[in-house]
Amino acid sequence: MRSEQETNRALEKHADTVRRICFVHLKNYHDTEDVFQEVFVKYLLHDAPFYSDEHERAWLVRVTINACKDTLKSFFKKNAKSLDDLASELPVFEDRHR
Repeated sequence: MRSEQETNRALEKHADTVRRICFVHLKNYHDTEDVFQEVFVKYLLHDAPFYSDEHERAWLVRVTINACKDTLKSFFKKNAKSLDDLASELPVFEDRHR
């Protein structure tokens, strides 16, 4: 497990990149924030050393892309509908009591 200092340094350095990749793939603020947190938890728990800043960045980019793909192919994401979509599918009833 990585130290708090190391994780904070990575957050400061790579947060913008990770967030942008998430938003480009997911096109949704809330999903972006969920995957962003997931990526940095994985970073925190990843024990293997990085040999350079480029290696660390490449690892974060790859983990981010994979997490976005996993989110997009999840059962919930495929089957969830927005409230606007559900409202447009409701039948329209006429008011006959006037």
